[in-house]
Amino acid sequence: MSFYLYLKSMNSPLLELIFLSEKRKDLLLFLKEGPKNIEEIKKHLNTSAVAILPQIKKLREDFLVFKTEDSYILSPLGIAVVERMRAMTGLLNVFGNHYEFWASHAVECIPASLRSRIGDLEKCTFSEPPDWTRLFEPHREFVEKLTISGRINGISSIFHPLYPSLFLSFAKKGVDVSLLVTPPVYERIKVEYRTDLGEFLNLDNTCFYVCNENIEFSHVVTDKFLSLSLPFSNGAYDHAQDIMCFTPIGLKWGEDLFAYYRDRSEKITQI
Repeated sequence: MSFYLYLKSMNSPLLELIFLSEKRKDLLLFLKEGPKNIEEIKKHLNTSAVAILPQIKKLREDFLVFKTEDSYILSPLGIAVVERMRAMTGLLNVFGNHYEFWASHAVECIPASLRSRIGDLEKCTFSEPPDWTRLFEPHREFVEKLTISGRINGISSIFHPLYPSLFLSFAKKGVDVSLLVTPPVYERIKVEYRTDLGEFLNLDNTCFYVCNENIEFSHVVTDKFLSLSLPFSNGAYDHAQDIMCFTPIGLKWGEDLFAYYRDRSEKITQI
């Protein structure tokens, strides 16, 4: 089922009115800038009067748009609707463009406050799945982006044997690195990578946190990119594909996700 058919199945006349027509949706967002005449509307939407006037008529009939002299403006109801449309449009673009991925992964493991802003990842892409000889190694694109980052914040709910030395190497090069892990991951690092952890904690440009809350995903956000690994809906970890985002609003979302758990964690300063 396409995402637009999914919307239609929700049987909401308002959702159908706005989102089942690109012209109506784009027109409402355009009118948010202020009153527009028909020539401005045609030029902005790259359309003809014959194509757009029926859509304007529907919006007027549902009291979202008024006509004043030779211009069209948003009604008070239209203003209220459009205020929420940008977030909804981003959400539809995130889920609609990659519906199968999101439907098969545990979106609910993201905190509600961040989940409500998931439209901020509107321009996200997906990492290339690794070949079978490198299935359990960090994604090539992930490591390449790390090498050009000046700041790294990461959350890990899984243990990866390459990560302790990888992030230690970046910290030794002067990159600011803050890592947050779950108690099981922390215990394994203490036992198997005690020397690396001690070196990491002794550096001035590092922070290390342990969070007792349930965390099922892993993510890294830097000044260059965001990477998010979600588990499948059945709880299995997805080794093949990471969500990648490079936009300022997407990076801010990633920073806020890290801050959410950092504020609920214990900072470790020594083993």
